Amino acid sequence: MKTFCLAALLAVLAASPAFSQNAGYWRDRDGKPVAETESMKSMNGFAGSLLATIDEDWEKKWKTPPETTPSFRIADTVPYGKKVFVLIFFSSPEQDAQGNAKIMCDVQISSPAGKVTFSRKDMTCHAGPVGGPSHSLYLSAPVTVFSGDPGDPPGTWAVEVRLRDTQRGVELPLRTTFILKEQ
Repeated sequence: MKTFCLAALLAVLAASPAFSQNAGYWRDRDGKPVAETESMKSMNGFAGSLLATIDEDWEKKWKTPPETTPSFRIADTVPYGKKVFVLIFFSSPEQDAQGNAKIMCDVQISSPAGKVTFSRKDMTCHAGPVGGPSHSLYLSAPVTVFSGDPGDPPGTWAVEVRLRDTQRGVELPLRTTFILKEQ
């Protein structure tokens, strides 16, 4: 397994302001631009990020004080039977006059051959007040769990998410991959 410290990425995501509303890219704590990736994007003041982790304790790591930056192991090469947790993050959603945001998402997981093995559309990622500063980083409600079973093809699996700020009318296509293989 490739271990990846997400501290730097989360520092970027949690930076205040998290990104330039006009530039279309993320910024670090020093205000320097950080290139967007296929799993981390922003548009018109809304930002989203997609992370596939193998950490069974992802929730405990996430639910820490704001000054603590969690570190997640990225799902890079995953053996059959090992769980992969798909985490969707968002920042700066548009809020209505009552302070409510509405974030929807579509999640799809595809095999190396491109066959869709999991697909959910129009899931509520967040509805209601964000519970803190809009520019903070928030974890969406649905967490998808994948585990390769015998008979599933080995190779590169893709996770694709369409994250939508419905009030702003912005959609972010996010994508990440991991390799499923025998131990």
